[in-house]
Amino acid sequence: MPSHVLLLALTSAILHAIWNTLARSRPDPGFGYAAMVFSAGLLGLPLLGVIGSPDPACFPYIVASCLFNLMTMRLTMLAYDRLPLSLAYPISRAAAPVFVGMMQILIFNEESANAAIVLGIGVICGALLLLGLSAKSGDKVDQRGLLIALLAGVFTGAVVLVDSRGIRLAGTGVEAVIGYGAMAAILNAVMLLVTMFFEGSRPRAIMRNNFRFGVMGSLISLTSFILILKAYQFGPVAPASAVRETSVVFATAFAGWWLKETIGRLRWVAVLMALGGIVIIKLG
Repeated sequence: MPSHVLLLALTSAILHAIWNTLARSRPDPGFGYAAMVFSAGLLGLPLLGVIGSPDPACFPYIVASCLFNLMTMRLTMLAYDRLPLSLAYPISRAAAPVFVGMMQILIFNEESANAAIVLGIGVICGALLLLGLSAKSGDKVDQRGLLIALLAGVFTGAVVLVDSRGIRLAGTGVEAVIGYGAMAAILNAVMLLVTMFFEGSRPRAIMRNNFRFGVMGSLISLTSFILILKAYQFGPVAPASAVRETSVVFATAFAGWWLKETIGRLRWVAVLMALGGIVIIKLG
């Protein structure tokens, strides 16, 4: 992997862990998450106005990505309300490459079912089992929360599949990447806004109570997204996405240091296992 792609993916991973930690630190993590998404959409408007839209060929991919991401966002918001960050985040991120690997084999025929992929999936499944076991004595943990986090990971994998193809059609250069990211941020915000409105939430009240926080977090989240899109554009996609999933280690460390969550040895072993499985699938 070229050094600049490695740097882009690693920086994106760190920023992704930071903004998710920020969301989980709020009194109402789901609303904190939503405030970041709304703010990212607001930031995307001037960016799109200045940079311009990407090539129309990528528009169907942006729409599909945002539809999958809407499910990811809603499930993540629910998971953060039920689970500690050191449990919800690793489960959702570890499930994503399992889904991506299986889709690449079964649907897109981009990878053969070699021993490395099978081994990687097995390692991640073992990690998910350990994470579930580690939750038995945790605070604010329930079985439904574990399932929600797992489903969030499946939809995260779908987003990766779509974005890694769409960004190749967006054009070349930084402008195309920023335009793709800005358009996706705007559409994500609109979709979540409409969804929460029909669910009875009041987005205006959410932003009023989380405005400064939302703007700060959205700067971090949007930068993380643009960086990984640029890494996908440069390629290769598989190693770049593998490096980005190292965010599970950073998020677990932030959960212990920043949020003061109790992280036992079993959970650390599970996180490192998940990381190892991700690397095996993507690099094997």
